[in-house]
Amino acid sequence: MSGIHERLAALTPEQRALLERRLKQQGIAAPDTARAKSGQGQGAEEAAFVPKRRRSEAAMDFSLFFFSGDGSTTDHHKYGLLMECAAFADRHGFKAVWTPERHFEEFGGLYPNPSVLSAALAVVTERVELRAGSVVLPLHHPVRFVEEWSVVDNLSDGRVSVAFATGWHPADFILAPVQDPDYYVHRKEELFKSVEQVRALWSGEAVPFTDASGTVHRIKTLPRPIQSELNLWIATNGNEETYRQAAGIGAGILTGILGNGFAELEGKIERYRESLLRHGYDPQTKKVAVMLHTCLGENDEAVRAKVERPLKEYLKTFLSQQRQILADYDGMTDADFETIVSRAFDKYYRESSLLGTPDKCAKLVETLRDIGVGEIACLIDFGVDRETVMESLALLSDLQRKFAYDKELIP
Repeated sequence: MSGIHERLAALTPEQRALLERRLKQQGIAAPDTARAKSGQGQGAEEAAFVPKRRRSEAAMDFSLFFFSGDGSTTDHHKYGLLMECAAFADRHGFKAVWTPERHFEEFGGLYPNPSVLSAALAVVTERVELRAGSVVLPLHHPVRFVEEWSVVDNLSDGRVSVAFATGWHPADFILAPVQDPDYYVHRKEELFKSVEQVRALWSGEAVPFTDASGTVHRIKTLPRPIQSELNLWIATNGNEETYRQAAGIGAGILTGILGNGFAELEGKIERYRESLLRHGYDPQTKKVAVMLHTCLGENDEAVRAKVERPLKEYLKTFLSQQRQILADYDGMTDADFETIVSRAFDKYYRESSLLGTPDKCAKLVETLRDIGVGEIACLIDFGVDRETVMESLALLSDLQRKFAYDKELIP
C-alpha cells in the first residue's frame, strides 16, 4: 500500500479513532478514505453548507489569541510581540487578549502561566479584557488560583475572564495538587468540582479545606477581586457533554472549527443555547468563541506564501507527538506525514482560518456569525514575522469594524 489513504485505512479502528480525536483537538480533519476514493473532499461539503438562519443583525467580537510561541527562543525580547499586539488591541477596540497555559514543550512554551502574563498586560492596557485561554484547572489548587487572579483583577480594574480546560498530557499533571493516577483519569470531574469552589471563593464565601494534619479550615481568599463574579468559559474540542456541562454552570464556550465542519458546530451551539435556557441562564448573555489562525493581507497568494511554512511546521509539531499512536505500523513514512500536513494546511487555508484577503475572511466571519458564534479569537503568533503580524492587525481592525454592533465604539 503506497497511498496515504490506504495506509490510514489499514489502521485499527482504535488507532484511527485516537488519531482523529487528537487531530480534532487541533481543528484538523484526518484524510477521509471514503471520500478520497469517491473523489469528494471536505471542501465540497463545506462549500454546500447553508446556515439554518441568517443573523446579519448580530455583532461579532474579535479578540487576539496567543498559543504557539517558541519557548526555546533565547531572544531577550521574547514577549515583545505579545505586549505590542495587546497594546494595539487595547487602542483599536478588540474585545480581549487570550494567553494559554502550556508546559514542558517548546511549542507554546512561552506561556506556562497566564496569570503572570495577564498581570503584566494589566498595567500596559486600559480597556481590553485579559483572559486565560485556558487555565488547566485540575493542575491548580482553587485557593491559589483565586488568589492569583484576584491580584490580576485588581491590577486591571476588573478586566479578568478565564477559560478552564481539563488538560490532556499526563506529564503536565506532575504539577497537580494530587499525585494520583485516578486524579488524571477523573480530571474532568475535578475541573467542575473546582469551578464550584473557585466561584464560592471569588464571591467571598468561606470554603472548607483540610490541611496536612487533617484539620478542616474555612478559607476566605485575599485580596478581594474587583468583580463580584468571575466571567467563566470552558474550553472544549467539541465534546457534546462538555457543551452541556458548560451550559449547566452558565459558562461561555471556547472552541475551534471541528473536524466535521460548520454543520456540527452549528448543531452543538444550538443545543448549548437550549441547555442554557433549561438551566435558567439567558443564552444572549453567553458567548461561543471560536479560535482561528489569522493573517490578513491585500493579496491572497502573498499571504499563503507567508503562512504556509510556519503553519505547516506547527502542524508537523503536533503530528510528531502522535506517532506513538502508530507505533506498530511501520509503513507510515515521513512522506505520509508530509501528505497529511499538506492536506491539513490546504483545509485550514481554504475553510478554517482567517488567512487571506479581508474579503475572503469576511465570508467565513459571516458563516460563523450565522451559526451562532459570537466571537473570533484570532491566533496570530504561529510563526509569521512581526511586520506581517502588525500589518495583518491593521486589516483585522478594519474587518472587526464591519461586524461591530456599534461601529462608533471601535476607534
